[in-house]
Amino acid sequence: MDNNHFDEKQLDDVAMEDVEKVVIPKATLDLSPTSTIIDVPVKRGKTLRKKKNEAKKMVKNMSDYQSQSTGGILSQLLRLSQGSRPKRSRKSFERRVNSSASLTTLVQSSNALFGSQSKRSSYYEDGATSPFSLEEKLQITGNIANILLKQEYLLLLSQSMVKFGSPAHRLERNMALNSQALKVDSSFVFLPGVALITFGDSDTHTSDTHIIKVDREYDMGKLERIYEISRCVVHGEVDLEDAFEQLEEIMAEPPTWPWWVHILNYGACSFFVAPLCFNGSWIDALVSGAIGLCIGALSVLSAKVFNYANVFEISAAVITAFVATALHKYICYTSVIMSAIVLLLPGLSFTTSVIELASKNIISGVIRIIFSLVVSFMLGFGLNLGSNLWKVIESGASLNNTCSSVSYYWYFLLCPPLAITYSIYLNASWRQWFPMIILSIIGFTVSFFTNKVLDVSTSSAISTFVIALLGNLYSRITHRFGYASVLGATIMLVPGSLGVRGIMDVFEHSSQGFGLAFQMIVISMSMAVGLFIGTLLVYPMEKKRTSMMMF
Repeated sequence: MDNNHFDEKQLDDVAMEDVEKVVIPKATLDLSPTSTIIDVPVKRGKTLRKKKNEAKKMVKNMSDYQSQSTGGILSQLLRLSQGSRPKRSRKSFERRVNSSASLTTLVQSSNALFGSQSKRSSYYEDGATSPFSLEEKLQITGNIANILLKQEYLLLLSQSMVKFGSPAHRLERNMALNSQALKVDSSFVFLPGVALITFGDSDTHTSDTHIIKVDREYDMGKLERIYEISRCVVHGEVDLEDAFEQLEEIMAEPPTWPWWVHILNYGACSFFVAPLCFNGSWIDALVSGAIGLCIGALSVLSAKVFNYANVFEISAAVITAFVATALHKYICYTSVIMSAIVLLLPGLSFTTSVIELASKNIISGVIRIIFSLVVSFMLGFGLNLGSNLWKVIESGASLNNTCSSVSYYWYFLLCPPLAITYSIYLNASWRQWFPMIILSIIGFTVSFFTNKVLDVSTSSAISTFVIALLGNLYSRITHRFGYASVLGATIMLVPGSLGVRGIMDVFEHSSQGFGLAFQMIVISMSMAVGLFIGTLLVYPMEKKRTSMMMF
Protein backbone atom coordinates (compact mmCIF):
# COMPACT_ATOMS: atom_id res chain seq x y z
CA MET A 1 0.00 0.00 0.00
CA ASP A 2 1.16 3.56 -0.77
CA ASN A 3 2.01 5.34 2.44
CA ASN A 4 0.21 8.44 1.18
CA HIS A 5 -3.20 6.72 1.21
CA PHE A 6 -5.21 4.54 3.58
CA ASP A 7 -8.59 2.85 3.52
CA GLU A 8 -11.92 4.43 4.46
CA LYS A 9 -12.32 2.50 7.70
CA GLN A 10 -9.00 3.85 8.89
CA LEU A 11 -10.12 7.32 7.83
CA ASP A 12 -13.22 6.97 10.00
CA ASP A 13 -10.98 6.07 12.94
CA VAL A 14 -9.02 9.30 12.55
CA ALA A 15 -10.41 12.22 14.58
CA MET A 16 -12.51 14.04 12.02
CA GLU A 17 -12.05 17.32 13.82
CA ASP A 18 -8.53 17.38 12.39
CA VAL A 19 -10.04 17.71 8.95
CA GLU A 20 -11.32 21.15 9.94
CA LYS A 21 -7.72 22.30 10.19
CA VAL A 22 -7.16 21.62 6.51
CA VAL A 23 -7.70 24.35 3.98
CA ILE A 24 -9.90 22.91 1.26
CA PRO A 25 -9.53 24.90 -1.96
CA LYS A 26 -12.44 27.13 -2.86
CA ALA A 27 -14.38 26.60 -6.06
CA THR A 28 -12.56 29.51 -7.64
CA LEU A 29 -9.18 27.76 -7.34
CA ASP A 30 -7.74 25.25 -9.77
CA LEU A 31 -8.92 21.77 -8.82
CA SER A 32 -6.97 19.92 -11.52
CA PRO A 33 -5.09 16.74 -10.56
CA THR A 34 -1.84 18.72 -10.39
CA SER A 35 -3.17 21.33 -7.96
CA THR A 36 -1.67 21.54 -4.49
CA ILE A 37 -3.56 21.56 -1.21
CA ILE A 38 -2.15 23.91 1.41
CA ASP A 39 -1.76 22.43 4.87
CA VAL A 40 -1.80 25.67 6.87
CA PRO A 41 -4.28 25.26 9.77
CA VAL A 42 -7.06 27.81 9.82
CA LYS A 43 -10.23 28.24 11.83
CA ARG A 44 -13.35 27.48 9.85
CA GLY A 45 -16.59 29.39 10.37
CA LYS A 46 -19.71 27.60 11.56
CA THR A 47 -21.48 28.24 8.26
CA LEU A 48 -18.81 26.56 6.14
CA ARG A 49 -18.61 23.60 8.55
CA LYS A 50 -22.36 23.19 8.25
CA LYS A 51 -22.18 23.21 4.46
CA LYS A 52 -19.30 20.71 4.45
CA ASN A 53 -21.31 18.35 6.65
CA GLU A 54 -24.21 18.58 4.21
CA ALA A 55 -21.88 17.90 1.30
CA LYS A 56 -20.25 14.97 3.12
CA LYS A 57 -23.65 13.32 3.54
CA MET A 58 -24.31 13.75 -0.18
CA VAL A 59 -21.10 11.96 -1.17
CA LYS A 60 -21.11 9.41 1.64
CA ASN A 61 -22.30 6.53 -0.53
CA MET A 62 -20.69 7.78 -3.72
CA SER A 63 -17.29 6.66 -4.90
CA ASP A 64 -14.74 9.35 -5.69
CA TYR A 65 -13.97 12.41 -7.76
CA GLN A 66 -12.75 13.40 -11.19
CA SER A 67 -10.74 16.57 -11.31
CA GLN A 68 -13.08 18.92 -13.22
CA SER A 69 -14.90 21.46 -11.01
CA THR A 70 -17.26 22.93 -13.61
CA GLY A 71 -21.02 22.45 -13.57
CA GLY A 72 -23.40 22.10 -10.67
CA ILE A 73 -23.87 19.69 -7.82
CA LEU A 74 -25.65 17.07 -9.91
CA SER A 75 -22.90 16.94 -12.52
CA GLN A 76 -20.23 16.45 -9.88
CA LEU A 77 -22.19 13.68 -8.19
CA LEU A 78 -22.54 12.00 -11.57
CA ARG A 79 -18.78 12.22 -12.05
CA LEU A 80 -18.35 10.53 -8.71
CA SER A 81 -20.72 7.79 -9.77
CA GLN A 82 -18.97 7.32 -13.11
CA GLY A 83 -15.61 7.04 -11.43
CA SER A 84 -16.66 4.32 -8.96
CA ARG A 85 -15.82 0.65 -9.16
CA PRO A 86 -17.93 -2.11 -7.66
CA LYS A 87 -16.50 -3.70 -4.59
CA ARG A 88 -15.40 -7.28 -5.08
CA SER A 89 -15.90 -9.80 -2.33
CA ARG A 90 -12.83 -10.63 -0.33
CA LYS A 91 -11.81 -14.26 -0.46
CA SER A 92 -10.54 -16.07 2.56
CA PHE A 93 -7.04 -16.53 1.18
CA GLU A 94 -6.56 -12.84 0.34
CA ARG A 95 -4.28 -10.83 2.56
CA ARG A 96 -6.21 -8.45 4.82
CA VAL A 97 -5.47 -4.79 4.36
CA ASN A 98 -5.66 -4.24 8.12
CA SER A 99 -2.47 -6.16 8.82
CA SER A 100 -0.27 -5.86 11.86
CA ALA A 101 1.59 -3.00 10.17
CA SER A 102 -1.60 -0.99 9.54
CA LEU A 103 -1.13 1.25 12.58
CA THR A 104 2.36 2.25 11.45
CA THR A 105 1.07 2.84 7.95
CA LEU A 106 -1.76 4.98 9.30
CA VAL A 107 0.63 7.22 11.23
CA GLN A 108 2.91 7.65 8.23
CA SER A 109 -0.05 8.37 5.96
CA SER A 110 -1.43 10.98 8.36
CA ASN A 111 1.80 12.95 8.24
CA ALA A 112 2.11 12.94 4.45
CA LEU A 113 -1.55 12.90 3.48
CA PHE A 114 -1.78 16.47 2.22
CA GLY A 115 1.85 17.00 1.31
CA SER A 116 1.94 14.54 -1.57
CA GLN A 117 -0.18 14.41 -4.70
CA SER A 118 0.17 10.78 -5.62
CA LYS A 119 -2.29 9.60 -8.28
CA ARG A 120 -2.47 6.06 -6.88
CA SER A 121 -5.75 4.66 -5.67
CA SER A 122 -6.97 4.17 -2.12
CA TYR A 123 -7.93 0.76 -0.77
CA TYR A 124 -11.34 -0.35 0.42
CA GLU A 125 -11.65 -2.45 3.51
CA ASP A 126 -12.32 -5.57 1.50
CA GLY A 127 -9.44 -5.10 -0.90
CA ALA A 128 -11.23 -3.26 -3.70
CA THR A 129 -9.69 -0.04 -4.96
CA SER A 130 -11.05 3.41 -5.71
CA PRO A 131 -9.76 5.16 -8.87
CA PHE A 132 -8.96 8.40 -7.03
CA SER A 133 -7.00 9.43 -3.98
CA LEU A 134 -8.45 10.40 -0.61
CA GLU A 135 -7.44 14.05 -0.98
CA GLU A 136 -9.57 14.28 -4.11
CA LYS A 137 -12.53 13.01 -2.12
CA LEU A 138 -12.00 15.88 0.29
CA GLN A 139 -11.73 18.22 -2.67
CA ILE A 140 -15.12 17.25 -4.06
CA THR A 141 -16.64 17.56 -0.59
CA GLY A 142 -15.35 21.09 -0.27
CA ASN A 143 -16.29 21.92 -3.85
CA ILE A 144 -19.91 20.87 -3.37
CA ALA A 145 -20.00 22.75 -0.07
CA ASN A 146 -18.85 25.91 -1.83
CA ILE A 147 -21.52 25.52 -4.52
CA LEU A 148 -24.18 25.09 -1.85
CA LEU A 149 -22.87 28.14 -0.02
CA LYS A 150 -22.94 30.28 -3.17
CA GLN A 151 -26.49 29.25 -3.98
CA GLU A 152 -27.77 29.88 -0.46
CA TYR A 153 -26.00 33.23 -0.40
CA LEU A 154 -27.76 34.28 -3.61
CA LEU A 155 -31.10 33.06 -2.24
CA LEU A 156 -30.68 34.97 1.02
CA LEU A 157 -29.42 38.08 -0.79
CA SER A 158 -32.47 38.05 -3.08
CA GLN A 159 -34.83 37.66 -0.15
CA SER A 160 -33.22 40.44 1.87
CA MET A 161 -33.12 42.91 -1.03
CA VAL A 162 -36.79 42.37 -1.82
CA LYS A 163 -37.83 42.49 1.82
CA PHE A 164 -36.06 45.74 2.67
CA GLY A 165 -37.19 47.70 -0.39
CA SER A 166 -34.55 47.50 -3.10
CA PRO A 167 -35.69 49.26 -6.31
CA ALA A 168 -37.66 46.66 -8.21
CA HIS A 169 -36.36 47.67 -11.64
CA ARG A 170 -32.74 47.16 -10.48
CA LEU A 171 -33.08 43.86 -8.65
CA GLU A 172 -32.44 41.53 -11.58
CA ARG A 173 -29.33 43.45 -12.64
CA ASN A 174 -28.01 43.51 -9.07
CA MET A 175 -28.38 39.77 -8.70
CA ALA A 176 -26.83 39.15 -12.13
CA LEU A 177 -23.71 41.04 -11.01
CA ASN A 178 -23.44 38.88 -7.90
CA SER A 179 -23.92 35.68 -9.91
CA GLN A 180 -21.22 36.69 -12.37
CA ALA A 181 -18.83 37.48 -9.54
CA LEU A 182 -19.44 34.06 -7.97
CA LYS A 183 -19.43 32.28 -11.36
CA VAL A 184 -22.83 30.72 -10.74
CA ASP A 185 -25.14 29.93 -13.65
CA SER A 186 -28.43 31.44 -12.49
CA SER A 187 -31.39 33.56 -13.53
CA PHE A 188 -33.76 35.72 -11.49
CA VAL A 189 -37.35 36.90 -11.87
CA PHE A 190 -38.90 39.22 -9.29
CA LEU A 191 -42.63 39.78 -8.93
CA PRO A 192 -44.43 41.67 -6.16
CA GLY A 193 -44.26 39.33 -3.17
CA VAL A 194 -42.44 36.52 -5.00
CA ALA A 195 -38.88 35.86 -6.15
CA LEU A 196 -38.06 33.09 -8.65
CA ILE A 197 -34.42 31.95 -8.69
CA THR A 198 -33.09 29.24 -11.01
CA PHE A 199 -29.64 27.62 -10.81
CA GLY A 200 -28.53 25.88 -13.97
CA ASP A 201 -26.11 23.02 -14.59
CA SER A 202 -24.67 23.26 -18.09
CA ASP A 203 -23.04 19.81 -17.91
CA THR A 204 -26.26 17.91 -17.22
CA HIS A 205 -28.64 20.44 -18.86
CA THR A 206 -30.74 20.58 -15.70
CA SER A 207 -31.88 23.40 -13.45
CA ASP A 208 -32.99 23.89 -9.86
CA THR A 209 -35.73 26.48 -9.28
CA HIS A 210 -36.49 28.12 -5.95
CA ILE A 211 -39.65 30.11 -5.20
CA ILE A 212 -39.35 32.57 -2.32
CA LYS A 213 -42.38 34.38 -0.91
CA VAL A 214 -41.38 37.66 0.66
CA ASP A 215 -43.33 40.82 1.45
CA ARG A 216 -41.75 44.24 1.05
CA GLU A 217 -41.27 46.47 4.06
CA TYR A 218 -39.01 49.48 3.58
CA ASP A 219 -35.88 49.47 5.75
CA MET A 220 -33.24 51.75 4.26
CA GLY A 221 -30.77 51.21 7.10
CA LYS A 222 -30.60 47.44 6.61
CA LEU A 223 -30.77 47.79 2.84
CA GLU A 224 -27.63 49.93 2.82
CA ARG A 225 -25.76 47.35 4.90
CA ILE A 226 -26.90 44.59 2.55
CA TYR A 227 -25.75 46.67 -0.40
CA GLU A 228 -22.30 47.04 1.21
CA ILE A 229 -22.06 43.27 1.69
CA SER A 230 -23.11 42.69 -1.91
CA ARG A 231 -20.60 45.24 -3.20
CA CYS A 232 -17.77 43.64 -1.22
CA VAL A 233 -18.63 40.20 -2.63
CA VAL A 234 -18.76 41.53 -6.20
CA HIS A 235 -15.34 43.16 -5.81
CA GLY A 236 -13.85 40.20 -3.90
CA GLU A 237 -13.24 42.17 -0.71
CA VAL A 238 -14.83 39.66 1.69
CA ASP A 239 -15.02 35.88 2.04
CA LEU A 240 -18.33 34.43 0.98
CA GLU A 241 -18.91 32.56 4.24
CA ASP A 242 -18.41 35.79 6.20
CA ALA A 243 -20.83 37.63 3.91
CA PHE A 244 -23.41 34.88 4.35
CA GLU A 245 -23.16 35.06 8.13
CA GLN A 246 -23.53 38.86 8.05
CA LEU A 247 -26.69 38.53 5.96
CA GLU A 248 -28.08 36.00 8.43
CA GLU A 249 -27.41 38.40 11.30
CA ILE A 250 -29.14 41.30 9.52
CA MET A 251 -32.19 39.16 8.71
CA ALA A 252 -32.43 38.08 12.36
CA GLU A 253 -32.24 41.62 13.75
CA PRO A 254 -35.38 43.18 15.28
CA PRO A 255 -37.15 46.09 13.56
CA THR A 256 -35.28 49.38 13.48
CA TRP A 257 -38.00 51.23 15.40
CA PRO A 258 -40.41 49.82 18.04
CA TRP A 259 -44.14 49.73 17.43
CA TRP A 260 -44.96 52.78 19.53
CA VAL A 261 -42.58 54.93 17.46
CA HIS A 262 -44.49 54.01 14.31
CA ILE A 263 -47.79 54.99 15.95
CA LEU A 264 -46.40 58.39 16.95
CA ASN A 265 -44.87 58.78 13.50
CA TYR A 266 -48.27 58.31 11.83
CA GLY A 267 -49.67 61.16 13.89
CA ALA A 268 -46.66 63.44 13.35
CA CYS A 269 -46.63 62.84 9.60
CA SER A 270 -50.34 63.64 9.31
CA PHE A 271 -49.85 66.80 11.39
CA PHE A 272 -47.00 68.20 9.29
CA VAL A 273 -48.35 67.19 5.88
CA ALA A 274 -51.77 68.85 6.33
CA PRO A 275 -50.61 72.49 6.04
CA LEU A 276 -47.63 71.69 3.81
CA CYS A 277 -49.15 69.55 1.07
CA PHE A 278 -52.94 69.85 1.40
CA ASN A 279 -53.41 73.56 2.21
CA GLY A 280 -54.76 72.90 5.68
CA SER A 281 -54.89 75.18 8.70
CA TRP A 282 -53.42 74.52 12.12
CA ILE A 283 -56.78 73.16 13.30
CA ASP A 284 -56.80 70.80 10.32
CA ALA A 285 -53.29 69.73 11.26
CA LEU A 286 -54.32 68.92 14.85
CA VAL A 287 -57.35 66.91 13.78
CA SER A 288 -55.32 65.09 11.12
CA GLY A 289 -52.63 64.25 13.68
CA ALA A 290 -55.17 62.82 16.12
CA ILE A 291 -56.77 60.65 13.43
CA GLY A 292 -53.28 59.67 12.26
CA LEU A 293 -52.47 58.32 15.72
CA CYS A 294 -55.58 56.13 15.53
CA ILE A 295 -54.61 54.85 12.08
CA GLY A 296 -51.08 54.14 13.33
CA ALA A 297 -52.51 51.98 16.10
CA LEU A 298 -54.67 50.15 13.56
CA SER A 299 -51.61 49.52 11.37
CA VAL A 300 -49.79 47.90 14.28
CA LEU A 301 -52.90 45.81 14.97
CA SER A 302 -53.10 44.72 11.33
CA ALA A 303 -49.52 43.44 11.49
CA LYS A 304 -50.43 41.18 14.42
CA VAL A 305 -53.95 40.07 13.45
CA PHE A 306 -54.05 38.36 10.07
CA ASN A 307 -57.79 38.62 9.46
CA TYR A 308 -57.89 42.33 10.24
CA ALA A 309 -55.07 43.05 7.76
CA ASN A 310 -57.49 42.30 4.90
CA VAL A 311 -59.78 45.20 5.86
CA PHE A 312 -57.23 47.59 7.37
CA GLU A 313 -57.28 50.18 4.56
CA ILE A 314 -61.07 50.26 4.32
CA SER A 315 -61.59 50.50 8.08
CA ALA A 316 -59.01 53.28 8.38
CA ALA A 317 -60.71 55.23 5.58
CA VAL A 318 -64.17 54.75 7.13
CA ILE A 319 -63.03 56.02 10.54
CA THR A 320 -61.23 58.98 8.97
CA ALA A 321 -64.20 60.07 6.87
CA PHE A 322 -66.68 59.53 9.70
CA VAL A 323 -64.74 61.76 12.12
CA ALA A 324 -63.92 64.37 9.48
CA THR A 325 -67.55 64.60 8.38
CA ALA A 326 -68.66 64.97 11.99
CA LEU A 327 -66.29 67.94 12.35
CA HIS A 328 -67.03 69.44 8.93
CA LYS A 329 -68.13 72.77 10.44
CA TYR A 330 -64.69 73.38 11.96
CA ILE A 331 -62.22 71.85 9.53
CA CYS A 332 -61.38 71.59 5.84
CA TYR A 333 -62.77 68.15 4.99
CA THR A 334 -60.55 67.29 2.01
CA SER A 335 -57.37 68.43 3.73
CA VAL A 336 -58.07 66.38 6.85
CA ILE A 337 -59.01 63.10 5.18
CA MET A 338 -56.03 63.18 2.81
CA SER A 339 -53.58 64.13 5.55
CA ALA A 340 -54.84 61.48 7.97
CA ILE A 341 -54.35 58.61 5.49
CA VAL A 342 -51.25 60.05 3.79
CA LEU A 343 -49.08 57.01 4.59
CA LEU A 344 -51.74 54.72 3.12
CA LEU A 345 -51.99 56.55 -0.19
CA PRO A 346 -50.69 54.39 -3.09
CA GLY A 347 -48.70 57.19 -4.72
CA LEU A 348 -45.26 55.63 -4.17
CA SER A 349 -46.45 52.19 -5.29
CA PHE A 350 -48.08 53.70 -8.38
CA THR A 351 -44.96 55.68 -9.29
CA THR A 352 -42.81 52.57 -8.78
CA SER A 353 -45.06 50.58 -11.10
CA VAL A 354 -44.76 53.21 -13.83
CA ILE A 355 -40.96 53.15 -13.42
CA GLU A 356 -40.98 49.36 -13.81
CA LEU A 357 -43.10 49.57 -16.95
CA ALA A 358 -40.79 52.22 -18.38
CA SER A 359 -37.77 50.00 -17.65
CA LYS A 360 -39.39 47.05 -19.51
CA ASN A 361 -40.27 45.07 -16.36
CA ILE A 362 -43.73 44.50 -17.75
CA ILE A 363 -45.10 41.71 -15.55
CA SER A 364 -44.14 43.20 -12.19
CA GLY A 365 -45.11 46.69 -13.37
CA VAL A 366 -48.60 45.61 -14.44
CA ILE A 367 -49.18 43.68 -11.21
CA ARG A 368 -48.09 46.61 -9.07
CA ILE A 369 -50.13 49.20 -10.98
CA ILE A 370 -53.28 47.09 -10.69
CA PHE A 371 -52.64 46.69 -6.96
CA SER A 372 -52.25 50.46 -6.62
CA LEU A 373 -55.54 51.05 -8.39
CA VAL A 374 -57.28 48.51 -6.16
CA VAL A 375 -55.91 50.25 -3.05
CA SER A 376 -57.15 53.57 -4.42
CA PHE A 377 -60.62 52.09 -4.91
CA MET A 378 -60.59 50.63 -1.39
CA LEU A 379 -59.62 53.96 0.16
CA GLY A 380 -62.09 55.89 -1.97
CA PHE A 381 -64.88 53.48 -1.11
CA GLY A 382 -64.03 53.64 2.59
CA LEU A 383 -63.99 57.44 2.63
CA ASN A 384 -67.31 57.61 0.80
CA LEU A 385 -68.84 55.03 3.15
CA GLY A 386 -67.67 56.81 6.30
CA SER A 387 -69.01 60.13 5.09
CA ASN A 388 -72.39 58.61 4.21
CA LEU A 389 -72.63 56.98 7.64
CA TRP A 390 -72.41 60.36 9.34
CA LYS A 391 -74.86 61.89 6.87
CA VAL A 392 -77.41 59.37 8.12
CA ILE A 393 -77.07 60.99 11.54
CA GLU A 394 -76.86 64.57 10.24
CA SER A 395 -78.72 64.69 6.98
CA GLY A 396 -77.86 68.30 6.20
CA ALA A 397 -74.08 67.95 6.49
CA SER A 398 -72.27 69.90 3.77
CA LEU A 399 -68.63 69.25 2.90
CA ASN A 400 -68.10 72.20 0.59
CA ASN A 401 -66.79 74.62 3.21
CA THR A 402 -64.01 77.10 2.48
CA CYS A 403 -60.48 76.06 3.50
CA SER A 404 -57.85 78.43 4.86
CA SER A 405 -54.15 77.63 4.66
CA VAL A 406 -51.14 78.79 6.65
CA SER A 407 -48.60 81.30 5.41
CA TYR A 408 -46.11 80.17 2.76
CA TYR A 409 -43.27 81.01 5.12
CA TRP A 410 -44.28 78.09 7.31
CA TYR A 411 -43.73 75.67 4.45
CA PHE A 412 -39.96 75.75 4.69
CA LEU A 413 -40.11 75.27 8.46
CA LEU A 414 -42.48 72.31 8.17
CA CYS A 415 -40.51 70.55 5.42
CA PRO A 416 -37.57 69.27 7.57
CA PRO A 417 -39.75 67.63 10.28
CA LEU A 418 -41.94 66.09 7.58
CA ALA A 419 -38.81 64.67 5.94
CA ILE A 420 -37.84 63.17 9.32
CA THR A 421 -41.21 61.43 9.61
CA TYR A 422 -40.73 59.92 6.15
CA SER A 423 -37.22 58.83 7.19
CA ILE A 424 -38.70 56.98 10.17
CA TYR A 425 -41.40 55.50 7.94
CA LEU A 426 -38.65 54.17 5.63
CA ASN A 427 -36.66 52.91 8.66
CA ALA A 428 -33.62 54.95 7.67
CA SER A 429 -30.55 54.95 9.90
CA TRP A 430 -29.39 58.10 11.68
CA ARG A 431 -26.61 58.83 9.21
CA GLN A 432 -29.08 58.62 6.30
CA TRP A 433 -31.28 61.35 7.75
CA PHE A 434 -29.15 64.34 6.77
CA PRO A 435 -28.98 63.67 2.98
CA MET A 436 -32.65 62.67 2.99
CA ILE A 437 -33.67 65.94 4.67
CA ILE A 438 -31.49 68.07 2.37
CA LEU A 439 -32.80 66.40 -0.80
CA SER A 440 -36.39 66.66 0.46
CA ILE A 441 -36.02 70.40 1.05
CA ILE A 442 -34.46 70.91 -2.38
CA GLY A 443 -37.10 68.83 -4.14
CA PHE A 444 -39.97 70.58 -2.38
CA THR A 445 -38.48 74.02 -3.11
CA VAL A 446 -38.11 73.26 -6.82
CA SER A 447 -41.66 71.88 -6.94
CA PHE A 448 -43.07 74.89 -5.07
CA PHE A 449 -41.63 77.50 -7.42
CA THR A 450 -42.05 75.60 -10.70
CA ASN A 451 -45.73 74.97 -9.91
CA LYS A 452 -46.33 78.72 -10.13
CA VAL A 453 -45.22 78.97 -13.76
CA LEU A 454 -45.59 75.43 -15.18
CA ASP A 455 -48.23 72.72 -15.21
CA VAL A 456 -48.11 70.03 -12.56
CA SER A 457 -46.67 67.26 -14.77
CA THR A 458 -43.76 69.39 -16.01
CA SER A 459 -43.10 70.60 -12.48
CA SER A 460 -42.99 66.99 -11.21
CA ALA A 461 -40.55 65.99 -13.96
CA ILE A 462 -38.19 68.88 -13.16
CA SER A 463 -38.37 68.26 -9.41
CA THR A 464 -37.58 64.55 -9.65
CA PHE A 465 -34.85 65.28 -12.19
CA VAL A 466 -33.12 67.58 -9.68
CA ILE A 467 -33.57 65.01 -6.91
CA ALA A 468 -32.14 62.16 -9.00
CA LEU A 469 -29.25 64.30 -10.25
CA LEU A 470 -28.18 65.43 -6.78
CA GLY A 471 -28.81 62.02 -5.19
CA ASN A 472 -26.69 60.18 -7.74
CA LEU A 473 -23.96 62.83 -7.55
CA TYR A 474 -23.93 62.24 -3.79
CA SER A 475 -23.54 58.50 -4.42
CA ARG A 476 -20.80 58.93 -6.99
CA ILE A 477 -18.74 61.38 -4.92
CA THR A 478 -19.10 59.78 -1.49
CA HIS A 479 -19.55 56.16 -2.68
CA ARG A 480 -22.47 55.95 -0.27
CA PHE A 481 -25.93 54.50 -0.77
CA GLY A 482 -27.90 57.25 -2.54
CA TYR A 483 -31.14 55.37 -3.16
CA ALA A 484 -32.45 56.09 0.35
CA SER A 485 -32.02 59.84 -0.09
CA VAL A 486 -33.71 59.87 -3.50
CA LEU A 487 -36.61 57.74 -2.25
CA GLY A 488 -37.14 59.91 0.83
CA ALA A 489 -37.32 63.06 -1.30
CA THR A 490 -39.48 61.48 -4.00
CA ILE A 491 -42.12 60.22 -1.58
CA MET A 492 -43.06 63.83 -0.79
CA LEU A 493 -43.97 64.47 -4.43
CA VAL A 494 -45.90 61.31 -5.38
CA PRO A 495 -49.49 61.90 -6.55
CA GLY A 496 -51.33 59.30 -4.47
CA SER A 497 -53.95 61.75 -3.24
CA LEU A 498 -55.04 62.52 -6.81
CA GLY A 499 -56.06 58.92 -7.41
CA VAL A 500 -58.04 58.71 -4.18
CA ARG A 501 -59.75 62.03 -4.89
CA GLY A 502 -60.65 60.77 -8.34
CA ILE A 503 -62.17 57.57 -6.94
CA MET A 504 -64.17 59.62 -4.41
CA ASP A 505 -65.51 61.79 -7.21
CA VAL A 506 -66.50 58.68 -9.16
CA PHE A 507 -68.47 57.38 -6.17
CA GLU A 508 -70.13 60.78 -5.86
CA HIS A 509 -71.11 60.72 -9.57
CA SER A 510 -68.77 63.57 -10.43
CA SER A 511 -67.39 63.98 -13.93
CA GLN A 512 -63.96 64.99 -12.57
CA GLY A 513 -63.11 61.61 -11.06
CA PHE A 514 -61.58 59.94 -14.10
CA GLY A 515 -59.76 63.14 -14.97
CA LEU A 516 -57.95 63.15 -11.62
CA ALA A 517 -57.08 59.46 -11.95
CA PHE A 518 -55.66 60.09 -15.42
CA GLN A 519 -53.71 63.05 -14.06
CA MET A 520 -52.15 60.75 -11.46
CA ILE A 521 -50.86 58.49 -14.25
CA VAL A 522 -49.42 61.44 -16.18
CA ILE A 523 -47.64 62.81 -13.10
CA SER A 524 -46.18 59.37 -12.29
CA MET A 525 -44.86 59.08 -15.85
CA SER A 526 -43.28 62.53 -15.67
CA MET A 527 -41.62 61.64 -12.36
CA ALA A 528 -40.24 58.42 -13.87
CA VAL A 529 -38.77 60.38 -16.79
CA GLY A 530 -37.14 62.86 -14.42
CA LEU A 531 -35.58 60.08 -12.34
CA PHE A 532 -34.23 58.24 -15.38
CA ILE A 533 -32.70 61.34 -16.98
CA GLY A 534 -31.10 62.44 -13.71
CA THR A 535 -29.54 59.01 -13.29
CA LEU A 536 -28.38 58.84 -16.91
CA LEU A 537 -26.45 62.11 -16.65
CA VAL A 538 -24.50 60.91 -13.60
CA TYR A 539 -24.00 57.29 -14.72
CA PRO A 540 -23.93 57.33 -18.55
CA MET A 541 -21.87 54.12 -18.62
CA GLU A 542 -22.82 51.26 -16.34
CA LYS A 543 -20.19 49.73 -14.11
CA LYS A 544 -20.28 47.14 -11.35
CA ARG A 545 -20.91 49.81 -8.74
CA THR A 546 -23.50 51.67 -10.82
CA SER A 547 -26.44 49.28 -10.83
CA MET A 548 -26.46 48.85 -7.09
CA MET A 549 -26.40 52.57 -6.34
CA MET A 550 -28.92 54.01 -8.80
CA PHE A 551 -32.63 54.55 -8.28
